[in-house]
This record gives sequence, structure tokens and C-alpha cells, in this order.
Amino acid sequence: MGNVYDAMKKHEAEQAEQASQSAPAQGQAEQPAEAPPAAGQAQAGPQVASPAPRPAPAAAAISRNGNYSELLVAHHDRGGPITEEYRALRTNLLASCPDGRLCYLVTSAEAGEGKTITCMNLALVMAERVDRRTIVIDSDLRKGRMAKLLGAPASPGVADLLLGSKALKECVQATGYPNLFFLPAGEVESRQVGELVGRPEFEEVTAQLRREYDCVIFDTPPINRASDAGIMGRAIGEALLVLRMNRTHRETVDKAIRLLHAANVKVNGIVLTHQKYYIPNYLYRYS
Repeated sequence: MGNVYDAMKKHEAEQAEQASQSAPAQGQAEQPAEAPPAAGQAQAGPQVASPAPRPAPAAAAISRNGNYSELLVAHHDRGGPITEEYRALRTNLLASCPDGRLCYLVTSAEAGEGKTITCMNLALVMAERVDRRTIVIDSDLRKGRMAKLLGAPASPGVADLLLGSKALKECVQATGYPNLFFLPAGEVESRQVGELVGRPEFEEVTAQLRREYDCVIFDTPPINRASDAGIMGRAIGEALLVLRMNRTHRETVDKAIRLLHAANVKVNGIVLTHQKYYIPNYLYRYS
């Protein structure tokens, strides 16, 4: 840093000497372009060399090479077998959407079945359609964890939209994928969530998201644990139910489907997570 400062002072002295030699004989003032640097400008040299503070972006952006969780296999292992399973799910969902546009909520019967991981990985493979815009929404206002998976700010988000304190454009975050966007949950007290998701504003936000994006995916709380998914489902209309193999009981699944149907939510698919396949070595030839 000292070397930079000395160089700047030397340069300033040389410019001052040259200016005095070339000054007009009649004492006319020099033009601003020919004036030597001001003292304040000369001292700016060391400040330029020091690390500058990172500017705050107008809209928060998630780096494509940032702190993505290893659970987001569709980001870290784009050619892997699990990512291909998510692509197969994408194909099945789009088969029922002739115009290529869809809006789904993703829920589970109980906690810990993998709905949030499924939701986020599905959004990542949906974003591979370069001619379409995809947005994933963390609408689990009780225990939202999508922001942590993406290494992104958790607010402002859905809660702020429903409270009317923010507009949609102020809450949506860009990601490292040009056509993938993220809307976090925001921050709200748990006791307020039930009343908040039942407001008419949720239907308005959902309608706006449908207009502005081709693929809209909501992550919601487990349907058997909270009424939020059923309430939100009235505005969304269609659902994916995520179940964990060898853990979710049949009675639990039946209850989840009944609750979704009671809210007029169509269950368009069931995703089974934590499947394990045993393939003998002599049969495994394709990689």
C-alpha cells in the first residue's frame, strides 16, 4: 500500500512541475483538463488498492457457483441418475400440459419425507427449458428452508406480500440460471401463519405468478400437519404428494389424499423418495 501511495505522490509532483513550466506567460488560468490532480484525488490511490465493499444488488441474486446444498443433485450432478429421474418427472407433468405451462404445489403427508428437496430439484430441471420462465416459491411460512438450500436471503418473501408491505418485484430473487427465479418465505410469527395464508391476497399473488411465469412451483407444509397446503391449494389447484419409501404408512397417505380432495385440490402425481435399487454387477453395463 505504501508503494502505491509513494507512486501517486511522485506522479503528482511531476505533473505539478510540468504544469508550472508550461503555464501561460500572461498568467491566464489553465483549463480544467490540464490541471494537476487535486490533493483529495491523489489520496484516493491507496483507497482504490484496498478491497472495496460489495455493493448491495437491486434484486438479490443467487450465484450459480454459490452455496447450493449438496442435496440439490440437479445442480451438482446434472448428468447423474437421480437428476434423470427428476427429468422423467418433468416429462410426465408436462405431458398433461399441452401449452407447457403449469402451476403445482408440492406437499407431503408428514415431515421429513423430502418434499422440499423434491420441489427444488424439480424446479432446477424445469429451468432447463430455456424458452420458459420458472419460479419456485417457499410457501412453508412455518419452517421454510429453501433459502438455506440455495444460500439465499430468506426475506422479503411471501409473508411480506400477504402483509402488503412489499411488491412481488421486490421479493423475487434471480438465480444463477437465467430463467429460474426464487421467492422466499419471508419472516412471520407462527401464530400468524394460519390467518395470513387464508387472505385473498394469496389468490392475487398466485394469479400474478401464473401470468408472469410459465412454471410455478409452491413448496408447502405437510398436509397432515398443517392446514396451509389445503388453503393454498384452493388457489393453486393441482398437487404433487411426496412420500418416503418404507416410512410413510398407508393410513397416513389416505388421510393426506382425503384432505387435498376436500380442499378441491387435484393430486396429479405421487413421488416416492429414498428408493433403493439393487443391481448386480453383472447386469450393470450402462453408465
